[in-house]
Amino acid sequence: MRSKGFTLIELAVVLAIIAVLAGILTPMVTNYLDHSRIARAQADLKTLADAIKLYQRDTGQWPVYASPTDYPGTIAGGMALIGGSAGSNPGETATWNVGTALASSSLESYLNGNFTQLSTDNVFPKKGFRGPYLGGNLESDPWGNKYLLTASNLAGSFYHAFVISAGPDGKLDTTLNQNATNQFAIANDDTVAVIK
Repeated sequence: MRSKGFTLIELAVVLAIIAVLAGILTPMVTNYLDHSRIARAQADLKTLADAIKLYQRDTGQWPVYASPTDYPGTIAGGMALIGGSAGSNPGETATWNVGTALASSSLESYLNGNFTQLSTDNVFPKKGFRGPYLGGNLESDPWGNKYLLTASNLAGSFYHAFVISAGPDGKLDTTLNQNATNQFAIANDDTVAVIK
């Protein structure tokens, strides 16, 4: 008479099947996670680029000036951080000097604060501040790094201005100053939204 239960061979076969399925499904699941992180970074960057363009359309200047007297000569820094204290600075490469070129305030504060001191009442269709331009706080990118804006390139330079995420490797591989007359080139795994 046979006892009720599984034999050692039956258990080994079931465990082998589970191991094979896990081996097949794990790369597929991690691939979906990687794609979702990239999609989130792209969506965040598009939101930021749209908010920056909307600010410029409403106020007549880019959100890189700390006060009305700074316009048009003194910008917030070579670059401005986006998002408050969330995330860490991305790694530097040859064309980026992140440690010395960051503004003391985040771009988020520039977009949501009226540093232009323009009117906020009855401004349509005249120039005026209609912010805040970002709803809520923008966190770090999906890999834990801050988004960056090339603020100096918005303030009348001849280079492309863009917001960037360093991507999965955490390093800014895209060249910082790219001539606006040339096609914009994105390097390695960076995610970028060009503003102008």
